[in-house]
Amino acid sequence: MMSPYEVVAVLAAGFFYILCAGLYALTYTYGRMREDERFKLGSFVFMGIMLYCAYVMIDSSIFSTFWKGLLTFATLAYILIPHGMWWVVVRVHRTEEEERQRAL
Repeated sequence: MMSPYEVVAVLAAGFFYILCAGLYALTYTYGRMREDERFKLGSFVFMGIMLYCAYVMIDSSIFSTFWKGLLTFATLAYILIPHGMWWVVVRVHRTEEEERQRAL
């Protein structure tokens, strides 16, 4: 039987996991937009907290192997998505700017 403290710890880890994943993406993107290294480095603090929360949830006996695998996959996706989205947005805007220049 699980202790109530373990359940509360996993719930808190899940809350901070989602919160830090969003803050990681937000600060990473803001740092890239403003070309501010402090925000980009700060985003990795949120990524570290997110990884620790993922570890707490994966290490818990509450989840089955399926959910632990899904959480691992989601964590890797959360880490890579801001980088990939930045790449896509930069390419789209570069193409739009090139088309605008050709139209003039």
